[in-house]
Amino acid sequence: MQRAETQNNLGNAYRERIRGNKAENIEMAIASLQLALMVYTKQDLPLKWAETQNNLAIAYGKKIIGDKAENLETAITAFQNSLQIFTPENLPIECLTVSHNLDDLYFQKAEWQWAIETYKIAIKAVKISCSWAITEIRRQEIISQAITIYYCIVESYINLGQIDKAIEYVELSKNRTLVELITNRDLYPKGNISSTIIQKLDRLRREITIEEKRLAIEQNNHKLRVITERERL
Repeated sequence: MQRAETQNNLGNAYRERIRGNKAENIEMAIASLQLALMVYTKQDLPLKWAETQNNLAIAYGKKIIGDKAENLETAITAFQNSLQIFTPENLPIECLTVSHNLDDLYFQKAEWQWAIETYKIAIKAVKISCSWAITEIRRQEIISQAITIYYCIVESYINLGQIDKAIEYVELSKNRTLVELITNRDLYPKGNISSTIIQKLDRLRREITIEEKRLAIEQNNHKLRVITERERL
């Protein structure tokens, strides 16, 4: 068990190593992580197995030696293995991390539909994390930290020409930047945006402005409460 942990840590260290030959370092990282997986099995140590699968996937994503497409496919498989354990319902934070890593690969390969399906998993993890948040401010912090996920799923839908679906996720995030993303003609080269879409975007802009003002007031009120409580002490 201890040796497997050492191999896992060694694999991560080799993967991030600056000195020496980069390609060789990645090969050493992969070898170490594969040794760790001989001990960390899915049946006996599922959490460690999933963690190491994620680490192995990252290493394969950086692999220089061999066929790049095959390396990326191996990385994708390892990320998918990890997500068998790190699910949104059980471990949303870990799920968010791994699904985001997997999405980066799909995005690189311009596999928009696969990217969308994985972004949906990440967004589900975000929603569950938000439901666990104690305050509205904390909930907004979680959404803010995950905004790149919403950005990428919106862009993926735009690349598929599915603007209505893109708008659904803009509405979920209530983020002004995503509204502007849809109106960027460079990302929507197949023609003008319809008047219906423009009306939806205008409505979203108004709703977002109202929401931003409400949050600003809530944050100010929270700060005032904290200051008042401190003065009482």
